[in-house]
Amino acid sequence: MPVRAERKVAKHKMELSEIMSSMAKMFVYAREFVVHNTRGQTMTEYTLVLAAIAVVVFGVYLVLGNNVSTLASGVDSTLTNS
Repeated sequence: MPVRAERKVAKHKMELSEIMSSMAKMFVYAREFVVHNTRGQTMTEYTLVLAAIAVVVFGVYLVLGNNVSTLASGVDSTLTNS
């Protein structure tokens, strides 16, 4: 193989190695970015679910407030009398 061809191959291998290294760095960066942001989204989702549950419970309390109080008093008296 002529010297010129060997230099081209060596240069090409070096460029390929640099490209692969850069791609690996970009992959690691992208993975860390996704992992970091996923944690924040998860907390936000939990907060939204908790807020939705609180709104539903409050709505049920407003609609059935007196009935729930009467039911709780009945259960309390039943347990006390047993």
